[in-house]
Amino acid sequence: MSGHLDGTLLKVFVTIIECQGFSAAAERLHKTQSTISQSLQRLEEVVGTPLIHRTSRSISLTPSGETFLIYARRILKLHNEAINAAHLPNDLACIHVGMPEDYAQYCLAAVLRDFREHFPKVRPDVCCEASVALVGRLQRGELDLVLGVQHANLQPGEFLCDEPLVWVTADARSWADDQSLPLAVYAEGCAFRANAIDALAEAGRSWHVVYTSQSPRGIGVAIEGGETVGVTARRLVPEGWRILDERDGFPSIEPARLMLWRSSACQEPGLDAMVEMLGRQLLRSDRFLEQRSTALVASHDLQ
Repeated sequence: MSGHLDGTLLKVFVTIIECQGFSAAAERLHKTQSTISQSLQRLEEVVGTPLIHRTSRSISLTPSGETFLIYARRILKLHNEAINAAHLPNDLACIHVGMPEDYAQYCLAAVLRDFREHFPKVRPDVCCEASVALVGRLQRGELDLVLGVQHANLQPGEFLCDEPLVWVTADARSWADDQSLPLAVYAEGCAFRANAIDALAEAGRSWHVVYTSQSPRGIGVAIEGGETVGVTARRLVPEGWRILDERDGFPSIEPARLMLWRSSACQEPGLDAMVEMLGRQLLRSDRFLEQRSTALVASHDLQ
């Protein structure tokens, strides 16, 4: 290994992987394909090991490349943050907040409006990933606050509330008790998925996974395409989706636990305010959901 890690070389490496090819990476970076190849070769010389395995039709990461990609992305992120921080006004602070994408879509806009009104000199920097990944970022000092769902392999956070989970679909069809349920769910390790499958196992209901995604949008595409069943928090059910319950032959699901994790190293006064605003927004929606649930039950009883 010789030389140092040049940011330009790291960017070329990450772009090759993101574009899944040298020609596409060259087009994105406005360079020639030979320049891209030379840059990768130089980076591999600096690191001292091959990072990408190439064939005539595809590329793939070597085992060393898989590990190095994690650090390359982290270095580039810190590089960009350092540049952005240098351009912040001297009196403008920043707090780094993480939450899953579906919760950000659900409550973040209202919270940010409220926060900006009361803390105009504090800039929230929001990161959206799965709960496990976000807590890992917080433990590495990259985030100050995480709103997420408790998972079995995570250290406990500050308990916010139980999060009722429901079965959802986007079409009007029904499923017979002896029919295997086609599921569109998050990847292995997701608390929503684990609780749902536990409920099916306890009820003796057969199932099979037809679609997995790390993204709520990906799950949404599968469910809205019809003929699949998903699981989500009751508060996150999109307009137009149908909730399936015991009356439809679906077992109840054990609630997830919505948590907060915060960094003890962050002393920004805006952090406590952000926690309070998130809690208030979630409590407000809980009251709305209780009212809507009561109305739906009453409507069903009248039918």
